[in-house]
Amino acid sequence: MPICPIPTTFRFPALMLALGLALLTGLAGTARAVEITVDPAERHQVISGWEATAELVENPAAPMPASRPAVLDALVNDIGINRVRLEIRSGAETRSDTLRRFVAGQVSFDAWKGQRYAMQNDNADPQVIDWAGFDFSELDWHVRTSVLPLKKRLAARGEKLFVNVTYVSFRNGYYFQQDPEEYAEFVLATYLHLKQRFGLVPDAWEVILEPDMSSNAWDGRTIGRAVAAAARRLRENGFQPAFIVPSVTNVDNAAPLIDDIARVPGAMDAVVEFSYHRYRGNPQRSLPQIARRAAKYGKRTSMLEFWFGRGSAEVLHQDLKLGQVSAWQGRVMGGHVTVANPGDANSLVLPRDEVRYNLQYFRYVRAGAQRIGARSSDLRRVDPLAFVNADGKFVVVALAETASELTIRGLPAGRYRVSFAVKQGSILRPERFDIAAGRALKTRIPGAGVITIFAE
Repeated sequence: MPICPIPTTFRFPALMLALGLALLTGLAGTARAVEITVDPAERHQVISGWEATAELVENPAAPMPASRPAVLDALVNDIGINRVRLEIRSGAETRSDTLRRFVAGQVSFDAWKGQRYAMQNDNADPQVIDWAGFDFSELDWHVRTSVLPLKKRLAARGEKLFVNVTYVSFRNGYYFQQDPEEYAEFVLATYLHLKQRFGLVPDAWEVILEPDMSSNAWDGRTIGRAVAAAARRLRENGFQPAFIVPSVTNVDNAAPLIDDIARVPGAMDAVVEFSYHRYRGNPQRSLPQIARRAAKYGKRTSMLEFWFGRGSAEVLHQDLKLGQVSAWQGRVMGGHVTVANPGDANSLVLPRDEVRYNLQYFRYVRAGAQRIGARSSDLRRVDPLAFVNADGKFVVVALAETASELTIRGLPAGRYRVSFAVKQGSILRPERFDIAAGRALKTRIPGAGVITIFAE
């Protein structure tokens, strides 16, 4: 798909920081320039998207802050979010009116919170959907307030929003939705509802969020059987199944669960992505294991949660390089920014500190981009990654441990620009670099941080 032209200045006022001539040109010491060599013949993962979770407020009936449009604009146009996690809780299968009343503002958040995963079977036959036994009020609220506005903004850029519907059920013990046919009914009911109500078909379904968080029955066999049954029901009703597993909190648990899921006949055929979260475990050891399994089965990988500011550029870089991830999530939607005076439509919207570094990847590496080879003459100082966007334009993103001069070789002829984030601030440099075939691009980063070189 075409890539929207990059604005000449960041819309975040603080991002276009006047760092000054000394910051742009004065580098400590006289260290030799680090050489980065781009190798288009070396091919790695294709990027699916930069994800955020659609969060639920404590009072869904309250008017949205006046700053909401500015926040959504910032997420899409300035940060680069193009993939959303749309959660559906197990408690959507119910005859209780508590969820509907909560969304309507008639029940408090605290009163609803304790019942959000409580479920009631719609009927005794998983092959027959009783629509009176489902309540999609929360799902619909997320679609109206987050999914459709994001979708509209990305469409204006000529891009598509990737919608990842995620089943959430933090319950202990066994419950009826863990029966594969009952689970398949729940999945199909959600797909049918989204299509009929909004004309929306999910791009993927995340089977169970963080199965290793509760003392439940979501082991590999249960997940695999749920996938196989749900895939069959979706195909019978004209949908193309695309499942994401296993979404564990402990990255060490991912590979064993993937192996168990693969032992269930038919399950792996419908899986498109192996996902993990970053809260526990040994990434150095486990990420290559996940990547090897993805290569074996022909699947993507993704890191789909590491919230509360812990998803730094160092984590993102490692996930892209070792985990070969195609998608990545560091925060819920609103968590990416701080908003001064949210009651004001012209309120100042600023990126969180780690987001300021991460958007150096998100904003310039778009869905459909393929990672290619990139080598550094001094990996301890500068660690590069290179990509080719779907429109054929090259991007190099480098994580720098210190101020460094850079020489980038292997870029095709064209016009390039440079953007970087360091401790002192962030800047999109105004000058263009016209590079002839076979010539190197020389630039610099004035401190530890992230620098991006991208073709216009």
